[in-house]
Amino acid sequence: MTSSSSAREHPSDDASLEDAAAAVIAAQEVLHAARRDLAAAINTARQAGEPIQRIAQRTGLDAVTVRNILAVAPAPAPHVRPRRTR
Repeated sequence: MTSSSSAREHPSDDASLEDAAAAVIAAQEVLHAARRDLAAAINTARQAGEPIQRIAQRTGLDAVTVRNILAVAPAPAPHVRPRRTR
């Protein structure tokens, strides 16, 4: 029995695999958005003068992780390029 004949015998397995993959992709997108929000909040707190140790306590992160987040430049906002006219 080849893998292609096996796939034909269990079509519901294919749908389950696709559904699981789609769920992982959706979860990754949510995680990336949450990380961006956390980084923005950490940057805002630091700019407001909050000490790194306090930010670490409030977020449940260690101070090194907070410093690493602060060291990374925030991602620029999505930019739409103006259309050229001929």
